Amino acid sequence: MDIHGISVCAYLRRLILLMSFFFSVNGYAAPQSKIPSPDSPTLLSVQVNWNHQFQFAGFYAALKQGYYQDAGLRVTIKDWRPGVRVLDEVLSGRADIGVGYSSMIADYAKGAPIKLIMSSFQFSPMVLLSHKQINDLTELDGKTVMHYRNLQILGLIDKASSVVKHPIISVDSSGNLQDFIDHKVDLYGAYATNEPFRLKQQNKNFFVVDPKSFGIQSYGDLVITSESFAAKHPDSIQKFKTATVKGWEYAIYHQADMVDYIMQHYPVVKSREALLNEAMITTRYVKSGLVPIGQIEPAKLLATAAEAKEVGLISQKEFNQLNMEQFIFNASKYAYTAEELAYLAEHPVIKLANDIDWEPFEFIDKKGQYRGIAADYFALLGQKLGVTFEAQKNLSWVDVLSQVKAGKLEIFSCAVATPDRRKYMRFTKPYLSFPMVLAGRNDVSFIENYEALEGEKVAVVNGYWSHETLKQYYPGIELVVVDSVKEGLEAVMDGRAKVYSGNLGAINFAINQYGLTGIHVVGQSSHRFELAIGVSKNNPILFSILRKGLASITDEDRQAIFNKWIQLEVVNKLDRKQLIEMGSVIFVIIITLLFFLLMFRYQKNRQQAYIEKIHELTYATLINMETLKFDWVSDSFIRLVGYSREEVEDIRYLDLATSRLSQEEQNAILKQLNSGQSWKGEMEGRAKDGSSYWVELTLTPVQDVMGHIKQVWATRVDITDRKRNEQLSITDELTGLYNRRYFNLLIKQEINRAKREKRSLSVAMMDIDFFKKINDTRGHQEGDEVLKQVADVFRSSFHRATDFVFRMGGEEFFVISLFKSEAEFQTYLEQFCLRVQALGIENKASSEGVLTVSIGAAYCEAEALESSEALYKTVDQRLYQAKQSGRNKVVMAD
Repeated sequence: MDIHGISVCAYLRRLILLMSFFFSVNGYAAPQSKIPSPDSPTLLSVQVNWNHQFQFAGFYAALKQGYYQDAGLRVTIKDWRPGVRVLDEVLSGRADIGVGYSSMIADYAKGAPIKLIMSSFQFSPMVLLSHKQINDLTELDGKTVMHYRNLQILGLIDKASSVVKHPIISVDSSGNLQDFIDHKVDLYGAYATNEPFRLKQQNKNFFVVDPKSFGIQSYGDLVITSESFAAKHPDSIQKFKTATVKGWEYAIYHQADMVDYIMQHYPVVKSREALLNEAMITTRYVKSGLVPIGQIEPAKLLATAAEAKEVGLISQKEFNQLNMEQFIFNASKYAYTAEELAYLAEHPVIKLANDIDWEPFEFIDKKGQYRGIAADYFALLGQKLGVTFEAQKNLSWVDVLSQVKAGKLEIFSCAVATPDRRKYMRFTKPYLSFPMVLAGRNDVSFIENYEALEGEKVAVVNGYWSHETLKQYYPGIELVVVDSVKEGLEAVMDGRAKVYSGNLGAINFAINQYGLTGIHVVGQSSHRFELAIGVSKNNPILFSILRKGLASITDEDRQAIFNKWIQLEVVNKLDRKQLIEMGSVIFVIIITLLFFLLMFRYQKNRQQAYIEKIHELTYATLINMETLKFDWVSDSFIRLVGYSREEVEDIRYLDLATSRLSQEEQNAILKQLNSGQSWKGEMEGRAKDGSSYWVELTLTPVQDVMGHIKQVWATRVDITDRKRNEQLSITDELTGLYNRRYFNLLIKQEINRAKREKRSLSVAMMDIDFFKKINDTRGHQEGDEVLKQVADVFRSSFHRATDFVFRMGGEEFFVISLFKSEAEFQTYLEQFCLRVQALGIENKASSEGVLTVSIGAAYCEAEALESSEALYKTVDQRLYQAKQSGRNKVVMAD
């Protein structure tokens, strides 16, 4: 990023070039349709994020060599100017593609509908320029830093803030390098490819502080497009990516040629010598080892997102919901025809035939907003397709049905494909499925089937599928027609109807939303609400579009929408309450305890299919409290653990855990369950193939009529992806050891545990001696390899369950462990020093001629432990003593 003023001559030159651009193939084109004819090229505009320079050489080379033209593309590179925000340009449609910083990851986490096409740089060239050499983050104490709030610099400042005594002062960048030259600030945010060269030309002394040396790494120059544009033009985006990669391959091996091309065709504010220097350095960032140009790894993106969370750009909730696979553009997931794309372009607003009062599926809230499960699905579809779906806000369901039949509305947003509706509508595959159930008062016993309701009054909502079904198949039932689910349940409560027939999800939601007590589920139909999108048979193109769009919604997005509106906890409580209350009804009829238990089992078996359907969503199992084996398991749980149903029957529940609970922990859980209270917590399990999974486990005790608890319902939410994300967020990407953020969490816990258990705690801080010399003489990549080798020694030396090893940043490490005595701890650390030395890694700066480490350590009895800050300061001082007294040694605290 070249930041300095532009002379008048440069402006005149730029004006002349811009005028020539206007009439050239590389200039701005007049607005045209994005849907090209078969013989015309597809128009694409690219918004860069800085002045024209070698930073964007891949795009220029693809233009120069005709790679874009060969792919059927006509690409325009849009000038950058102060105030231009790339994300806004792309989302507004003023640009089809944009080049932005790694902070785009935070924008995506906050909901920006964008797709990541590629990354021009495998590592960000963002660095800090300093007037003094910075070897340790503590040396940033009280310093003033001018920067553009790039994620790399924010991450470095955040990491340093935990070790400095005085706060680091951030100043928004002026864009003027002279502010650094004049010592107005201590450090200045810059690109390694630009400003260092300018300072050398002016014979100015400076030092480079590279965030990568302190464990902060991320991609640079992310190339993005909007989700709607990607959905409409997947082939064009894929062709653009392929041509751009070819462009970078050309630019890397023809640097001088490309520099001349850039200067001839674009308004450049740098000299040819500066561009050649930029080209030489840029190559290191574009092509890194054997990594293909432009490649993106989800794990590395996630690590960058973790940094964004640490500096406050995104929340923990936003981080947990990230799916980097979804962020990355994949052309194979889009398959819209030219005719379908033309339809979307001609119909930016599409009207829905929706229900205004069917919570939680779809409804109009008090603010007049369309909300619910279906609303969330269509919001996603709108983002993907680049259109707006307009909901009806005042029509009743009966009126909606009338308008659909009249051809005034073309899309059912969430409806059952009844025989009558199939006459004029075509339906997608169902995207929601719920059983049709009966809800009655507490004094109504279990109803085996709908035939048992002959001559009874049953409430149904006018025009709903349940209304049509009962009217067609059960003419002997007297229907009480109402206008909403709430009114139907109220009709049951005030005695106008014996039961209400409707969707289980809607009933649960209404009971919870409106506080309707004294009602429970008393029966289930063999029919289900298979809810799908319906489109008029007169519009096959729109049907094809919505069918493809619905298929592109991921399982993760579907589950997130489901969890938002359907509270599984409500379902669990419903099941337990139903079983208990059914037992109460039977108890009134049956006198003897034995007969009651037999009837209870009989009734329970009759409901088994219903229970299994409800609990498939929660990987449910029924556990015997005496044997701790399974009395019943859901199919979804069988799939989760990978065992057959026969194998699971012989396994104790606790044997599936990756680590055994202590007897004390088991007793605490059992005590809580036996008292009738539910228990909830996170557990890690081991599947048959050895893989691990994480669940959020809820144990709900089942009481019999005598109040005895002999079984427990176990329901689960699969949180494996979230836990893996958490693991990535606490792991140092380079070494695989724990990182500093995890140290900040764990050190206080371990101190409190030592105090509580009245035992000692052993801690040590290690620093690789003269490591900067290795980076300076042999390069950062070889320095990284050295760090990995030292990390391997840590892993082999500290591998007990009570050992924790952290990379604190750069070449600094920290160990938390348990030893029987101070002498034993010191001897072990001295042996560790010898193991590192035995690696034989050459380091001429060391007196030993090979790589060595210095260690400051403390063996603390429980009563001597104070705060984590005091403990850290103690070992840090001893490490300083070790380095001052010759290095390659261990210095213990008193």
